[in-house]
Amino acid sequence: MSAMLAIGYAALAVAPLLGIAGRRGARGRGPLLVRAVAMSSVLGCLLLLIAGIAAVTGGARPRVELGGWLGFGHSALRVDGVAGIFLALTGLTGAATALAYAELEWSAWLTSLGALALLCVALFIGADNAFLMLLAWEALNVCIYLLTGSGKADPAELLGGYFASGLTKLGGAALLAAIGLLYAHTHSFALAVWAHAQLGGGTRGVAFLLFLLAFGSKVGLLPLQGALPAGYAAATRVGAAALSVALSAGFYGLWRFEVLTLSPLPGWCGETLLVLGALSAITGIVYATMQDGLREFLGYSTVEHAGIVLLGLGVALLGLSAHDRMLAAAGLLAATLHVCAHNLAKTLALIGVARLELATGERTLAPLGGLGRVLPLTCAGVGIASLTLGAIPPLGGFVSEWFTFEALLQGFLMPTLLAQLLCALAAAALAFTAGIGLLAFAKYFGFSFLGPPRAHAAVASARARAAHARWPPSLLALGVVVALLGAAAPWEIRGLAHGLQQALGFNAAGSTISSPLVLGPVFPGFAVLAPTWLLLVLAAFALLAATAGRWVGGHRGVRRAPVWVTGSDAEPARVQYRPSAYSNPLRVVLRGPLGFRTRLLARDDGSATLETSVVNAAERFLYRPLTRALLRASGAVRRLQSGRLSAYLLYLLLALLAALALIPILH
Repeated sequence: MSAMLAIGYAALAVAPLLGIAGRRGARGRGPLLVRAVAMSSVLGCLLLLIAGIAAVTGGARPRVELGGWLGFGHSALRVDGVAGIFLALTGLTGAATALAYAELEWSAWLTSLGALALLCVALFIGADNAFLMLLAWEALNVCIYLLTGSGKADPAELLGGYFASGLTKLGGAALLAAIGLLYAHTHSFALAVWAHAQLGGGTRGVAFLLFLLAFGSKVGLLPLQGALPAGYAAATRVGAAALSVALSAGFYGLWRFEVLTLSPLPGWCGETLLVLGALSAITGIVYATMQDGLREFLGYSTVEHAGIVLLGLGVALLGLSAHDRMLAAAGLLAATLHVCAHNLAKTLALIGVARLELATGERTLAPLGGLGRVLPLTCAGVGIASLTLGAIPPLGGFVSEWFTFEALLQGFLMPTLLAQLLCALAAAALAFTAGIGLLAFAKYFGFSFLGPPRAHAAVASARARAAHARWPPSLLALGVVVALLGAAAPWEIRGLAHGLQQALGFNAAGSTISSPLVLGPVFPGFAVLAPTWLLLVLAAFALLAATAGRWVGGHRGVRRAPVWVTGSDAEPARVQYRPSAYSNPLRVVLRGPLGFRTRLLARDDGSATLETSVVNAAERFLYRPLTRALLRASGAVRRLQSGRLSAYLLYLLLALLAALALIPILH
């Protein structure tokens, strides 16, 4: 298995090299080069998927020795149970993304860049040395910058790419500070040494905040959520799916450091995650409902689901701090289930949206509609992803949110009254989020694929492209996995519980799965769920209803008539509901918190247009004031930079004194 892991990493490393080496003299061989790069990435991802599954279910511990050539101690690429979960998830979503690059015949440069991003994510997950992890993290940040900020002619897209990459650099600075703090106490970069280090409560708390800032900037934690909508919107089509794969690195960092390295943490750490998770979930789904951009919507949806993950992780940290293994298992299993369901469904949705944009040339909901018959496979893929992200039973998103809700209901087991109250409020926030999520994804999917088309040019373009399009293996393969994820939950939980045994100290599958295929929230007898049987029953009822309908009404003809539009002769596309109709009630009710503004603009021909805007609260109260302050500070520093050598020597002396002053503090 170690050889398979080494070959997988080698295949991922070869993919970008193929793209770089093949760019010269590749005239006329562009599609062939793209497929070669993509297939090398697919091979590497599939091998990493197998190695990850073997580490999770079979107890294998594949390892690739790298030696000490980095100069920061011995390093290796190894896969334990927790790393195996995220490596398998990266392999599956990465393979689908690489296939999508090949299907859409994208440029060799962007395909190579996507392959390099996959390699960085895999290196970050497999590294057992913190310095190697930092190198992989910074290389991933460079890939994100290039995927979102390169080759842009639109200033808005260019600004979005800069903004997304800037927030990732903030996370990199926090990660560097956290690594420096732990190295100062352990004098080692080995993660195994850190996991057994005797750290004080204050040191653990500071490291917790630094790691939360570092990885929260990647997964969309409030108030750093702006990187995801901006990054998804600025990325080049399939590049947004590559950014979704990078979420695995952020979530793995939280699992590795907050759970395996620093726990048991003080109780306030778990309470902080409950507050931030609830706020992120509500903020993400409310702002997602306001969005008409196809990829901006999915960016805010990621913020919502990252918040739900943090709710489960918060329960796990509270359980570990109270030395309650069952409570910790309930929260950690729920969070891991939700990471898997979300990452798979979000990658599927972004691949489908890339195909939709390529077929129609549109990036917003308003001109779409009626594309279900024109692009049936894309419709099915985005539909399955939307149902999963909207937590519709019996799909995987519903199972993971049910486990999260059941974990929060264990609030009466919390050690403090504050923790009990926060669990109750977080459960209410999760219920609110689930309700708004149904509205949001009904708008997203319905206005894309259902109803009559609102722009016939977009539908005609989609029909012309669909006539010559190939079957999308990435969409089909990942769609099948996402569709069956809920029904396969008992087998998924067995694997996840085995992989999480390292963190929990016991296998939670024994108290979670009861025969036949009935699930419980770790605590036996508290509640039950049977998604496998539910899927079978729903399929049987659907088949029975179809058979009965065909038998009863099969002899009758179908009568079709035009849509009634109040007796007028108006075109249906002009009088049907618009996407804003779904979000207007929330815009009006939450006008103040959302920053909803309306303005009537007069035209030269005497008509008027109503202009509406929603400004994110974090942008109004954090990003814009901070930007103004930084611009003023940079102006002051520019005036101080006289260009004299003596001034630079003074700066160096002050920096040296500050570094010397930090040494006793770190010790």
